[in-house]
Parts: sequence; C-alpha cells; structure tokens
Amino acid sequence: MMLLDSRPSILIDSRRGTFQPHPGPQNVKIPSSGIIPPLVTPLASPGSLDYAGLENVAGRAIAAGVTGLFVLGTTGEAPSLPMRLKRELVQRTMAVTAGRLPVLVGLLEACVEDSLELAEFAAAQGATGLVLTPPFYFPMTQSQLISYEPETIAHLCQMPQVCGAKDSGGDLERFARTRALVPSLPLLWGPEERLLDAMDLGADGGVTGGANLFPELYVGLYRALEAGDRERATALNAVVQLVSEQIYSASYGGPSFLLGMKCALQALGLASGLPAEPLTALDDATQARIQAALPALTAQLAAVL
Repeated sequence: MMLLDSRPSILIDSRRGTFQPHPGPQNVKIPSSGIIPPLVTPLASPGSLDYAGLENVAGRAIAAGVTGLFVLGTTGEAPSLPMRLKRELVQRTMAVTAGRLPVLVGLLEACVEDSLELAEFAAAQGATGLVLTPPFYFPMTQSQLISYEPETIAHLCQMPQVCGAKDSGGDLERFARTRALVPSLPLLWGPEERLLDAMDLGADGGVTGGANLFPELYVGLYRALEAGDRERATALNAVVQLVSEQIYSASYGGPSFLLGMKCALQALGLASGLPAEPLTALDDATQARIQAALPALTAQLAAVL
C-alpha cells in the first residue's frame, strides 16, 4: 500500500514488494478508515525511551478502539531521533501491540540508504506499512522526484500497493478536489480541528495527534459521524477545539502542538514530557497553564462521552 500525504509522503505495505515480512500475524491489514494516532515518542532521557510511557499511550489508544498506530512521524519527532532509538521504538511498539492492530512506521530520512535500512528493519519486525517522505532539503523538480515517488495521486492509484491516501495540509478545498479525483480511494485526514469538516467531504478517518492524550474523544467523534449522530459529533468536536486551544496553543513559536501535548501527557501521569533534542520543554509558567486547564477539559470530555 502507498499512502500519499499532502507534504507529500507515501505509505507502502511492507508485505508487498521487495521487503521480507516478519513471520507474524498476516491477518493484520493496513487500515483504510477510523482513527490512527501518530504516536509521540516518550523519552526517559535524551538517548533512551520511556518504556512505561510508550505502553501507557499505545495501550490506552488500543483500548479506545483506534484502527492502527503510526510511529516515527512528525508527532513522534522522527527527524530528531538517532537510528538506534528509531529501531528500538519500532521493536517496543511491535511488542506492545502484539499483533492486535496494524503498525505503520515513518521514514523521514533525507538519505535514501537510511530510508531503505529502516524500511527493511521495520518490515522484519512485522510492521504493517511504511510511511515514506520524499527527499527533502535540496529543491527538486517533479520530474526528478518521479523516480522516487510518482507525481500524482491518480498515478499512485494505478499501482497495486496503493490502498489509501492521507492529507495533512489542512486545505479542505484541495482535499475536496482529491476526493473527486479518486472517489473510491480511502482518504484519511490529518489536522484534527477540521476532522468533522473533512469527513463531511468524504474523509474515511483521521490521523489525529490528540488521540495520544484522549483517544476516546477522537474515536468517539469518528464513530458519531459514521453513525450520523450530528448532535453527539458536534459536542465532541467542541472538546477537540478546546484541546487545540488550551493544550496546543498554550505557547507560541516552534512546534507548540508537540510541546503542549508532551507537557499534558506528563501532567496526566501518562508519559515523560521530555522532547527530543534540540527542542526543550515549555517554560514553567506555560506548563502550569496547561496543567491547570486539564481538570476542566477532562470533565468536559467525560460529560459528552
């Protein structure tokens, strides 16, 4: 499977093509709908994983009913992690999930050889899919990229590995054009603040970072929209907006959504809030604001679930 992202990126089924699959559960398929959290990477120190935190975050998401997990994406701080830690994260995630649901592994490498190395490793560990970002840093023309990634989603749809696409750009008009271009292709949406609108336009689910914190909120929103329960969906969507306003936007500049999310995870006792270097944690005053907002936010969520 390949999944086109608006940045763009593609997702490849690790059991189809040249990669040798791990002899694990072969009935686990790449999800084409539902909520797929892009997992944070909990760190105990700059060079080590917070194992308990990873188990907490992944376990709560699985219990809430997500349809897959995505590691080593932007929310997982993949560009800031050494290869050793990426490998360990893949191994630990596969152990936590134990074949219960699909695991997608991101390949955000500027070097093709590094991408291939991590792809082979992830496939050998039993990962279901590989999320591939095209070469970056140096400007490239579309014709130069074609040998690495096809130029259009329509072209992608003709390939046997393709079974879905993901749009993280936040442009609903562009998304609507994509939906019209490939009406039968499963499409997932990234920015959670507009998930309701995207599903109205035909999105089949979301890759929502907030599901690290409150997985039942995003799974509930998806299920309400699928069931046609507009009143419940609207109520849940209001809490989604509060998460964005009170957690992601508590600070300004840099990846505020990521730092706010990690701060909230630590405040809730779920995982370490340490970001990967060179990022640093939020200042004490901002952390205090986020911590103070959590009780009311949790209560509002409980009231609509």
